[in-house]
Amino acid sequence: MNNHLLTIEKFFSEALNDIRKIRVLLPPGYSSRTSHQYPVLYVHDAQNLFDDRESYSGQAWHLDRIVTDLITTGQIQPIILVAIDHGGGHRLAEFAHQDRNHEGQHIRARGNHYETFLSEELKPRIDRMFHTHPEARGNALMGSSMGGLVSLNIALRRSDQFGAVAALSPSCWWNPAALKSDLKQFSNSLRQLKIWLDIGGREGDYGDDVEEIATKIAILSGNDIDMLRYYLEPDADHSENAWRNRVHLPLKFLFGIDREK
Repeated sequence: MNNHLLTIEKFFSEALNDIRKIRVLLPPGYSSRTSHQYPVLYVHDAQNLFDDRESYSGQAWHLDRIVTDLITTGQIQPIILVAIDHGGGHRLAEFAHQDRNHEGQHIRARGNHYETFLSEELKPRIDRMFHTHPEARGNALMGSSMGGLVSLNIALRRSDQFGAVAALSPSCWWNPAALKSDLKQFSNSLRQLKIWLDIGGREGDYGDDVEEIATKIAILSGNDIDMLRYYLEPDADHSENAWRNRVHLPLKFLFGIDREK
């Protein structure tokens, strides 16, 4: 395990009425730069990010290695990575801002509760504990699949706290009509956010609506290539392995140093 990866074992959330494990990856040199303020990246589904043995699929992103390598080779700024464990059986509900019938079950959305947890409980705690940029421009959200969807939804609603978002294979199929309505409602947020959206060409139904949503965002945000990037990986499927193989791209888009974004 990475020596810079710390753990908050039992973070209690009133908003969720639950306890979550939080992993925090500090950048190389953090302890010697006490006056430096670091950007923070909040990522969902932490069980899938670091260790193959914890990932539901047996394949993890190895995000700690990727982030550390990008920092040490000068490809991205030093950042603090905050990874949040998902809620197991509550995952779908917590990552959704709209209800939906899914695989024979009615999912009652709890995305607003997860949003409150992240924005009003976890982020203030992280800002107190570590040398962070507390302003929106210094904070980003990232996730895949339903984690990508909730990242986008929170960024729309909390652009005063999060200035960037990377949604890998976001589940735009969950409720595309509501998502399009939200994009219009929060169009002012879109003009402030730096946004990465991507999809694989072999994702089947998981890829439904992503390109259309990206086009909608482009129109509403003014189509600024420095602030919005849509990326299609033709041969990629919907898997942890696929996201691991391309996560360096959104990381460089959001935090890149003096190179093409």
